[in-house]
Amino acid sequence: MLNENLTRKKLGLFSIFMVLFCLIVGILAYSFNIYPGGYSIKENSDKVTVIKKSFSEKENYTFEISEENELIIFLIKNDVEQLQTMWLIIIFSVSSLLINFGNLLHRKEKNAFYITSILLIILLPLVINVYIGKLDHIEQLLEI
Repeated sequence: MLNENLTRKKLGLFSIFMVLFCLIVGILAYSFNIYPGGYSIKENSDKVTVIKKSFSEKENYTFEISEENELIIFLIKNDVEQLQTMWLIIIFSVSSLLINFGNLLHRKEKNAFYITSILLIILLPLVINVYIGKLDHIEQLLEI
């Protein structure tokens, strides 16, 4: 009984740690554009600057606001927002999967575990594939 309570306490702490980790990563991703790709957008009255940050360098792409560039600017803004959202989905999926595996130890009904684990395992590669496609799409738009 005492050993079982200790294990449940550890699982509870692990779950809390994973939720806090997700929140911190989510706040960092939105606040400081810390996610794979690291694109951010700065708008002025006459131009839009797309900033690509990597660990060692920073690239700037500037677009004048005009009717010709309006579609490209809109597509880049949309893709950057989707990248941030997908990054959070990836982080939440991985942490949910880890919490799910941890809670498997004390669950007697394993059907819910299997269903959610299968859904998360299917979701993760799909989201990563779309994420990589969005990164490629932004690169193509920046080359125009």
